[in-house]
Amino acid sequence: MERQSRSKSFGNVRDNDLKTNIESTAIDNVKIKRARLSSSIKQYLTDYTTNSNLHGLKYIGEKERTLVEKIFWLIMFTCCVVCCALLIRKVWEKWNYSPVIVSFAESSTPVFKIPYPAVTLCPETNVMQTVFNYTKYSHLYVNNFEKQNITLEEARLVEDVSLICWKNHYAPLNGRNFSHGNETVENIKKISPKIEDVMVDVSIWKSKYLSLSSFLPILTEEGYCYTFNTIDADQLLRVENLNTDYNYLEPSNKSHTWTLENGYSPKTPLETYPHRGPGHGENTGLILILKVTNQDCDFLCSGPTQGFKILLHSPAEFPRLSQQFFRVPLGRDISVAVTPKMMTTSEGLSNYSAFRRQCYFPYERYLKYFKVYTQTNCETECLTNFTYAKCGCVHFAMPHGPDMRLCSVGKRNCMDDARMELITIEIQNELDDTMHADDIKREALRVAINCQCLPSCTSIDYGEEISQGNFNVEAVANAYNLSFNKEKQGDSYTQVKIYFKEAQFIKVQRSELYGQTDFLANCGGLLGLFLGFSILSVVEILYFLTLRIYCLCWSSRQNKKCNYLKKDIE
Repeated sequence: MERQSRSKSFGNVRDNDLKTNIESTAIDNVKIKRARLSSSIKQYLTDYTTNSNLHGLKYIGEKERTLVEKIFWLIMFTCCVVCCALLIRKVWEKWNYSPVIVSFAESSTPVFKIPYPAVTLCPETNVMQTVFNYTKYSHLYVNNFEKQNITLEEARLVEDVSLICWKNHYAPLNGRNFSHGNETVENIKKISPKIEDVMVDVSIWKSKYLSLSSFLPILTEEGYCYTFNTIDADQLLRVENLNTDYNYLEPSNKSHTWTLENGYSPKTPLETYPHRGPGHGENTGLILILKVTNQDCDFLCSGPTQGFKILLHSPAEFPRLSQQFFRVPLGRDISVAVTPKMMTTSEGLSNYSAFRRQCYFPYERYLKYFKVYTQTNCETECLTNFTYAKCGCVHFAMPHGPDMRLCSVGKRNCMDDARMELITIEIQNELDDTMHADDIKREALRVAINCQCLPSCTSIDYGEEISQGNFNVEAVANAYNLSFNKEKQGDSYTQVKIYFKEAQFIKVQRSELYGQTDFLANCGGLLGLFLGFSILSVVEILYFLTLRIYCLCWSSRQNKKCNYLKKDIE
């Protein structure tokens, strides 16, 4: 029994020793493999640093160099890498955030290559008191509406006319919130002055008489105005998306060969539409004699100022008189010298995003109500959408779809607030907590943020230089022994001359500040200056990471096979 137990113990000891020997052998093999791998990697890195064409690396890999020298060159190489990376980052930021440079064109452009400005004329007397006494009926509406001293038709007319009157505290704001488009526009049209009521039929264009029919009625926030040289409504507006109750711009039925981005086609004749810039000087422009019948002035509606508002704009823009205009007083001779300001964009910027170049090409931005993209058209459409989101209705002069209701005087404050909020929406977005806002405010904010009305990549503006003097029609008529109708002696007249100041102008153009080639050249110059880096350096790194490793492994396998064959032979 004892022998058996001893034999078993002896067997267990041998088994334990065997296991220990196997484990120790395995550990030793792992250590050997790790040592070999570490030695191979070290040898591999030494091989790369010794043979690399990057400055400073060979001193790190050379065996005869002392440790101090190697540390010195490692620090210097690291500093060069960091400095080079910081400078390349600055170059990238400049290329990414400001890739556009705005410069003057190398040669001047004749004014006949661009259109004459569209002239939109709005009389301050937008309500003819001889047709409808707004002052009288407005007082009746406010003070005696409950006493039935005003008919329902007259009350509706007061409400509709108040939408285009000068902002006064007496305007009725307790009326209806919504109105019918065709009814409102018909009421506005009925009391608005006609073109023959505000302009004498002796207008001159390029030293020739101009028919008053050349001035087309256009619906604006000021009521009915008249525009000259604006492209046809079918070319400016997407009529298929607009309401059909009334026209915003009366059709002219004139075809045109001009586009904002391409200008006039090469074979376009001198007389075309929109009219070309004919030249410079008073005799080559537009001369208008405007008039105001004093009996038609309604100061409660028009305010303290009488005269006209004139806006010069691109023929492809829908006028916004509330934003830009110059005022023409009565009894004056106004001379308006126009200096064009044209901005173009090189095709090299088409590959950049619109926000990097800060403009839209015509094919990049779709407008629902306008066929031509301009910043003004975009802002007009944006104001329509924002007002509808905030108030549930829009002003009758805003281009809008058939499913949108029209605001009446009850929503006038809301429309005014929407116009102001849209201007300051970015600041409000930073200050307000929209998480706790109601659904209407969040929807309005969403519409405003989606506007993003950048300028058009090709745009034309018309700067004005205005001078004036006295204009006495009656004295001139007496000097020429002309009969002056006594009925017209109470009228006030003014003359406006609009012409190009010079025969040529200098365009401004956007172009690439840094193209891709320039960016690569700058980066390559910095890499070469600090590190001696080149394209072959990239190839060298790829070679050491791929092909050289593969070749070394393949050579190692071949050597092992040869060793096995030698052992077998022996």
